[in-house]
Amino acid sequence: MTVAHDLFARCLACRYNALLQIVMAERGVMFSERLAQLKWKVSFGVSPAMATPLKGDGNHLNAAALPALVNFLIGKGVKGLFVGGTTGEGVLLPAAARMELHEKTVQAVSGRVPVLLHVGANNTDEAIALAQHAAALQAEAIVAMTPYFYPLQDEAMVSYFQLVAAAAPDTPFFVYDIPQQAINGITPAIVPHLLAAIPTLAGMKTSRGDVNAVRQLIEVSPEQLIILAGNEAVALGMLALGAHGLISGLSTAIPEPYVALTQAVERNDLAAARHHQEQINRLLKTLPAGVRLGAIKTILQQRGIPVGPPMPPRPPAPAGWNGWELAQAVLQAPART
Repeated sequence: MTVAHDLFARCLACRYNALLQIVMAERGVMFSERLAQLKWKVSFGVSPAMATPLKGDGNHLNAAALPALVNFLIGKGVKGLFVGGTTGEGVLLPAAARMELHEKTVQAVSGRVPVLLHVGANNTDEAIALAQHAAALQAEAIVAMTPYFYPLQDEAMVSYFQLVAAAAPDTPFFVYDIPQQAINGITPAIVPHLLAAIPTLAGMKTSRGDVNAVRQLIEVSPEQLIILAGNEAVALGMLALGAHGLISGLSTAIPEPYVALTQAVERNDLAAARHHQEQINRLLKTLPAGVRLGAIKTILQQRGIPVGPPMPPRPPAPAGWNGWELAQAVLQAPART
C-alpha cells in the first residue's frame, strides 16, 4: 500500500468513526426521549399483569378473547399492560404461544396504552427469540424475569440480561425482580452493573414483599429509570417511596381501586389513597388460599370476560365461589371516617 493509499484509508476511517459517533449520539438522544415518554405514560397509574385467556382445557391460548380483555382494562383507565408475566402464566406457555399472545395483544391495544411484553425464560435462546419478536412488534418495552429455580451469581444474571436486551437494541428493557418465586432477585449491588452493561435499561418491575428492600432499590436507581411496584398490599407505600407506577395481578380482574389509588396519589389526596389501599387489602383477603390465579380468572369470567381456567395443574377457584360479588361488597363499602 502506498503512502497516499494509507492516508486515504486513514481519512476514511476517521470520517467513519466521526459519523458513527454522531449516529450513536443521535440514537442515544432518541432513546432518552422514548424512555421519558414511556415514563410519563405509566407514572401514577397501574399496568395490570394481564391474565392470559386460555381455552377450556387450560393448555391452549384463546387469542379470540384478547380484544374483550384489552378493551375492558383500557376502558377502566389503566395506563399500560404487562403481558405474559406471573399472573399471565407466560413462563408456562410454549414460545410459539407466547409470541402469538404478544402479537395479538399489541394488535388489540393498537397504541392506546404502552404494552410491556415479558420475554424472560430459563432458556437464554428462547428469551432472545422472544425479545427479537417483541422488537419486531414495536412493543413499548420488554421485560425479563431473572432466570429461576437454579440460583445464579450476579455476574451470570448480568450476562443473561445483557444478551436478552441486546436482541432488541432499540427497545426499552426492564428487569423483573420477584425472588420469592424465582429464587434469584435484583439487589442494590447489581444495579450499577446492569446500568453499565445494558444501554437500553429502562427500569425494573419489583414484586418484593420487603418494603425496605424496595426502598434500597429505588435509592440506587438513577432518576431516568422507571420503577414499577408489584406488591399490592403496600402499593401506597411503594408509591410514597418513589415507585413511579404499579404492576398488579389482581388489577387484571378488578382494576377500579388500583386506578383510583394511583389517581389519588397523583393529586396528593392521602385520605382517598388510604381508602383505596384498604379496599385492595380487603379484596386480597377475599381470595381463597392457594388458588390466586384461579380466583382472578374466575372473577374475570363473572365479569363477562372469557379467560378460561389457569393452566393445569394450577387449580381453579372452588365451585360456587362468587369472587365478583364479594369484590363488589368491598368496593361499595363506605370509607372509614
